[in-house]
Amino acid sequence: MTQKEALELVLSEIKHIKTHMPNGELKQMQKDMGDMKEDISDLKYTLLNPDNGVIVSTNKNTEYRIELQANEKDFRFQMLELKELKRWKDGVTKALWIIFGTIVAIIFQILSHNGQL
Repeated sequence: MTQKEALELVLSEIKHIKTHMPNGELKQMQKDMGDMKEDISDLKYTLLNPDNGVIVSTNKNTEYRIELQANEKDFRFQMLELKELKRWKDGVTKALWIIFGTIVAIIFQILSHNGQL
């Protein structure tokens, strides 16, 4: 069934309803259709709003995920570099403590020899 045929069928049904339905029921039906039209407009606005509609939000989310996936390799490389830097810093800190301890021991040794002379 084409769209035109479907619309013609709906129109013929509406004409039939108009001729066979009491006026009060028709008015209620018109009111319900108006409410439905308003609800559909609200739904359409919620979906298609160019500022913060559902479709815009979904597209932004998709763009963000694609960007994250593109940067994932670089991020992993930077995390590996950070771990290596931390390991190097820990090694340097240990070496400095050893050097500091050795210098303190040498100074203590020198001062204790000076006291014996």
